[in-house]
Amino acid sequence: MKKSLTMNAIASLLFLAVCQFSYAGEDTNVVALSDWSQPVRAAYGATLRARMIISLEKSPANAGTHKETAFYLEFQNVTGATGSPLQFYFDPGRALSCELLDADGKPPPAEAMAGSGGGAGPCWITLPYDSTIRLRANMYGYGLKPEDGFMLVMSPPNRKAWIIRPGNTKTYFMSGTFTVSTPKNHVTKDFDDARTIWTGTLELPKMKLSPPKQ
Repeated sequence: MKKSLTMNAIASLLFLAVCQFSYAGEDTNVVALSDWSQPVRAAYGATLRARMIISLEKSPANAGTHKETAFYLEFQNVTGATGSPLQFYFDPGRALSCELLDADGKPPPAEAMAGSGGGAGPCWITLPYDSTIRLRANMYGYGLKPEDGFMLVMSPPNRKAWIIRPGNTKTYFMSGTFTVSTPKNHVTKDFDDARTIWTGTLELPKMKLSPPKQ
């Protein structure tokens, strides 16, 4: 009887492991993923962390013939106690600052770029306790065919942009910061509302970025 129970327990654990592995491997479009940043705690305890994701895909507004380079920020509410949802103001064009550099601290060669698209506008985000949200943080409609390399165009007003060509053998690393402040014209409902608002700077860990394989 004990042996049967043990075998059943092992089988259950194996099943859970397979499910988790399958879920993690579902998004085959992802070409780069950073580690999570260190959690940052705001004045009244709201705590947030984030990571960077780069994916090659076609977003709903992309009318082009090939995939675009999509940059996402994934946020997680890691507040140490349950309660009201955390709130923060998401404005990637102003809050996000990224660099793409090789081992010598140099960016990819500068090139003229063309594309047609837009970017995610600023908005308030509400994130419940122990939950995660992935938000688009760059321009849509910009990308290259796989054989032409890799293009990444960030949202205005900073609108930094990079191209890595297939013949470029250098290894590049992207790092960045995301700094959130509350708009001056924002009025909170009451103290309970004010204490859920997160502000601060997240240091986004470096991630390796290479041209997609042909």
